[in-house]
Amino acid sequence: MRLGSSAWLGTCTLALTLTVAGTLGPRRARADASAPEDAPSAAGSPPAEATPPRAEEPPVELPEVVVRVPAATPGATPSAAATTVPADRYAGEAKGVAELLAASPGVEVTRYGTRGQLATVQIRGVAAEGVKVLVDGLPLGSVGGGIDLETIPRAWIGRIDVVRGPSAAALGAGALGGAVNVVTRDADAGAASGEVTGGSFGTYSASAEGAARAGAFTAFVAATAENTRGNFPYVSYTTPDLPGAGEELTRENNAARRAGLLMKVGGLVGDLRLDALAQASAGRRELPGTPPWNLTPDDWSEDGRALAMVRLAGTPAPGIRISGRLYGRADVLDERLAGLGLVRQHGGAGGAALEARLAHPGGAATLGIEGGGEGYASDALGGTRTRTTIATSLTEAWRAIPGRLQLEPTVRTERTGPFGGVSAKLGAALELGGGLLLRASAGRTYRVPSFAELYLQQGLLIPNPDLRPETGTGVDAALAYDGALGVASVGGHATIYDDVITYEPATNGRFTPYNTGRALASGLEAEASTAPAPRLLGLSLQAAYTFLHTEFLRAPTGVLGNALPRRPRQRLQARASIAPGRFGAHVEARVVRDTWVNRMNTKPVPDETVFSAGAFVRVLRHPHLAVHVEVENLADVRTLQDGYGQPLPGRTVMVTLRVGTTPQPTQGER
Repeated sequence: MRLGSSAWLGTCTLALTLTVAGTLGPRRARADASAPEDAPSAAGSPPAEATPPRAEEPPVELPEVVVRVPAATPGATPSAAATTVPADRYAGEAKGVAELLAASPGVEVTRYGTRGQLATVQIRGVAAEGVKVLVDGLPLGSVGGGIDLETIPRAWIGRIDVVRGPSAAALGAGALGGAVNVVTRDADAGAASGEVTGGSFGTYSASAEGAARAGAFTAFVAATAENTRGNFPYVSYTTPDLPGAGEELTRENNAARRAGLLMKVGGLVGDLRLDALAQASAGRRELPGTPPWNLTPDDWSEDGRALAMVRLAGTPAPGIRISGRLYGRADVLDERLAGLGLVRQHGGAGGAALEARLAHPGGAATLGIEGGGEGYASDALGGTRTRTTIATSLTEAWRAIPGRLQLEPTVRTERTGPFGGVSAKLGAALELGGGLLLRASAGRTYRVPSFAELYLQQGLLIPNPDLRPETGTGVDAALAYDGALGVASVGGHATIYDDVITYEPATNGRFTPYNTGRALASGLEAEASTAPAPRLLGLSLQAAYTFLHTEFLRAPTGVLGNALPRRPRQRLQARASIAPGRFGAHVEARVVRDTWVNRMNTKPVPDETVFSAGAFVRVLRHPHLAVHVEVENLADVRTLQDGYGQPLPGRTVMVTLRVGTTPQPTQGER
């Protein structure tokens, strides 16, 4: 982990999760190992928003009805601190992965400007390099380790599973703070839909999707394209006694565009279930730099990603389910950077995995083995760098007290290149009755240094091939409720991180990463969602609150005991919406407090309070036709900035027209 953009990597956090849903809202989290393998992966965790009654997803025994590439998130078990954010709750709103993640506690998204620009995610204070980001269960990667959320087209999103803390150890190396799994959309055979969006700062997008059936198979295709000029006004926030303070400026060299294509095929081949998917996306963005002293009017980057997977699963005997998959990913990134010229890198990853789930009288055990490799080529890397990975895992879901107590131990051994380690987790979920569930987990995992930290020499950064993996050991617990009032959970978590990678001064004003740090973070998380009057106004309420205390336990003089930079101590996200019929509206509030720019804790990030709102009207029911209007930053605050000094846009207005053949509208359009 870097100090600065990746600042530390230590965190010991206590998480409190609270969610409330409608009377017939989401399924209750049960300590029951008999749940199907392909059930929604965050079963047992409160969803991001309450929903009126809706039909359950078709079971896996009916694969000819819906294309469903199973993409369960292994750590999202009943004992886990996990949240599912369903994208259809925000249908018609111009929200991507970064915005939807804000509905989960313990999560902080750092945006480097407006739409289309870089966005990364922290979980419980762990920077982007220590958060594992997956699409349909397949991990993404980059030479630097952290994943840019804006490279995942928003039109693809079906739901987002977020796993926080020790339970993410089930995902192995890289999920030091947690994991984000973006599950792409599905559709019923014969369904088709599309939308077009236009709005502020020259922003436009279009997407279309449809599903068709051919014999025993159903195919789903989705395409998307978006573009923005990004030339928003902002107010200079330089020190008052410096020239230009308070001057209104326009963000220049800030355009971005992206296109993507998603294809899924699923069906039965004899007694086996076959699923395949292919994804491709590409984009170009201008890189404006940080005002007022580091503007980069000529910088840009172009990226592309292609990903494919084939999965075969079956039940050869009662109580035994076996699945195997092959996957591959290719990445391209070209950048033109001031002082460095054109920097090119390309690479990718591929591998195979085999998993067997064995039911037994006390529950079920899952054994897995996976092998693969990744590599990148770049002049900055000094050529081509590759490394292989081999991993084995054993997971148990044991009903210690049937219907009451479930224990969930997981052990995963893994070797990536020269680095080896063990990730382990023990979870427990106890039903107390009356809709109450007590859950707890403890775990240990680690993060392998990235190619950039090991080999990449760029600008003032000098690599260090002698780095060791960072490690994290933590615990968390929560009390969850799922009943007539909705769903709720409250709890706490704590983790200590050792061998934290920080960039320290070297010769000639350069910086080199070393394993120097030890850090702690502790705090509380709460989320709540309820539908108190679904039949009257379609009213639903939602809130997510995070309190995070971070502290350097081993650091230079002047830094020891300080809070980690760019980790907000307090964060609140709240939403209220109504949908009484053909019309609906929502209002949102985001509050961020107590964030430091530097390790010395001498420069604070300005506190942030932002309100947003939106409304829709359904013009037709068959075919479904609706118009949505969304306004972010209602007060038009033009002095907002992220933790790196990048200005954020003021009032943003987006208008979306949605049309489709789907007979059942989403919650926001009922």
